[in-house]
Amino acid sequence: MEANLSAAALYQALGKRLQLSWLSGRDGGVHQLSAADTHWGGATLVGHLNLVHPHCVQVLGSRECAYLRQLDDDAREQALRQMFNGESILIVIGGGEFPDERMIGLAEHAGIPLFASPLATQELISTLRYYLSETLAETATAHGVFMEVLGTGLLLTGDSNVGKSELALELITRGHRLVADDAPEFARITPDTLQGRCPMVLQDMLEVRGLGILNVRAMYGDNAIKLNKYLRLIIDLRHHHGGHHADEHRLYGITRTRRLLGVEIPVIEIPVAPSRNLAVLVEAAVRKHLLLQSGYDAADDLIQRQQERLGNQP
Repeated sequence: MEANLSAAALYQALGKRLQLSWLSGRDGGVHQLSAADTHWGGATLVGHLNLVHPHCVQVLGSRECAYLRQLDDDAREQALRQMFNGESILIVIGGGEFPDERMIGLAEHAGIPLFASPLATQELISTLRYYLSETLAETATAHGVFMEVLGTGLLLTGDSNVGKSELALELITRGHRLVADDAPEFARITPDTLQGRCPMVLQDMLEVRGLGILNVRAMYGDNAIKLNKYLRLIIDLRHHHGGHHADEHRLYGITRTRRLLGVEIPVIEIPVAPSRNLAVLVEAAVRKHLLLQSGYDAADDLIQRQQERLGNQP
């Protein structure tokens, strides 16, 4: 699902934080910013002044204003007309600079909002990029329990009645943190990064069969809750009916990937059976994932040791 944000809504959201003044072009406040305007999300909508490939949000600082001032009248007029030709949604003047009457008049005529701020352009750009990357991110909802386990964003998935919520509760008692139960929302904030968060109505809540709805924050304290986290791993819980799993490899386990919002997320499947300590298994799976990310695979290490031993035999 793609989101849109008007220039007026952006001003309302960041006006105080960025000390923005709306100087001209109020009719353009209804113009919409959308991640569909770029291939790489909301962050790339913002940038320093570019007359050849204009950004949706153009930011001018002392250098850009000095460049415009040193142009002769005809060249400056041409540059300003390019700036306000309608390809940009919003112009922001930073660094304590103030636009002249010609710039204000062109913004009003073109219906392009013109903001000014005393803050440095780098601060303006970084704040605008961060805000737009989250606000305009493509989003999706996944079924499962999203947690932070050993500092890693982990989504617990599986069939109904497999015990996801009970496992989440045990992990919470072991010091890990809950992000969202049942319907976590994920947003693609960079080309390869998904950020998960909890819908406001479900914040702090966990449903456990037999106990009903639990308020995790009230029961275990603020440290048991994490507001958002990057998704790095999926643990898929499946009932074990005996026998050998078709996809199971005794050395590597049951692994695959799942594509969510165009991002490939590693999946580790854990068979669920009586007497199996799932909390310990999940912690071990996360530790294994972290080792794999650092370049170490225990199965490859074992294979290499065996090959070296066979090679050393007379």
